[in-house]
Amino acid sequence: MDMLFDDTKAEKAERTTLLNDLDALVEGQPYSRALWACLRLADLDRLRLIVTRVRHSGPREATNAGCQPSQFSQSEVPDSPGSPGTSSGRPHKRQRTSGMVVQDKCRQRDNNKCVITQSGNPIEVAHIVPFAMRDLQSLEARAERFNPWNVLKHFWAEEKVNQWLNAIGPTTETLTNLFCLAPHPHAYQGKAYFALKYIESNEDYTSLTVMFMWIPHFDHPNSLRACTGPAAAPVMQFREDSVGGVVGLWHVPTQLPISTGDHIVLETSDPVNLPLPDSNLLELHWLLQRVAAMAGDAEPQDKTYETDDEDDGDSDVSSLSIPPKSTVPMSNSTGYLFPSVP
Repeated sequence: MDMLFDDTKAEKAERTTLLNDLDALVEGQPYSRALWACLRLADLDRLRLIVTRVRHSGPREATNAGCQPSQFSQSEVPDSPGSPGTSSGRPHKRQRTSGMVVQDKCRQRDNNKCVITQSGNPIEVAHIVPFAMRDLQSLEARAERFNPWNVLKHFWAEEKVNQWLNAIGPTTETLTNLFCLAPHPHAYQGKAYFALKYIESNEDYTSLTVMFMWIPHFDHPNSLRACTGPAAAPVMQFREDSVGGVVGLWHVPTQLPISTGDHIVLETSDPVNLPLPDSNLLELHWLLQRVAAMAGDAEPQDKTYETDDEDDGDSDVSSLSIPPKSTVPMSNSTGYLFPSVP
């Protein structure tokens, strides 16, 4: 099993064949790095469908669009008082209070410790699925053609995407989408240096296990052919970037470095009032972190905890969208992504 790509040996071989076929069908035209990342991580059923449709229909001009997971990234979006989307007066105060209650519950559940390193204060409350996804799940938002949830369905099964959507619900500000991190792990999560993969929960949902994985630095150009394989060596304990910077994390109780493959157990004493993170949201986190890392310039920055209606200048914002400029058109009639050939 390839830990980064979740492929068995047979699945990896089939993915390689499909991407080679796709590359031949489009005569070697390069993809954006972000779309390349999505194809590398897409469900095999969806990838088979993309290749089949390109083979039968042939590349043709349509709406210029491409998948850009940098829009997953969380960036600062300051709101001035009274601006659209910003509450004021008593309702805003109630919303802020509600957000603080959720934050306090998260700290209580996690015993005011980082769930990864088990270090104590300073501790920050972090989102599992990025903050600005809160604005994207309404019926009106999902009616938009390039809404992130619609983009996800091009590469991953609709049933799976709907499970992720339903797990978020009307807001990202729920205990099941939050956990406590120390400042360094929080920053590293924001830069897609690592990802957590859901493994299992016990029967009464008082314990949940995830696997930690350092995501390597991918040294690729901004555009590359579909057949290009990932050029990144697995990282076990210390992650190195392109300029020689090195980062690592230590598990405080054992005083040992945290390594790829380590299992981390999250626990709660009250699964009803202090529920653990949702497994569907952890699955989406696992996907988004890897896509963002492979896209290179798409590093999410989930900086600090914010509530639904509280963007105070240091808000973490994220989305997945398809911007208007790309070498990859989307078919209006069939609803799938493929490159056009000049």
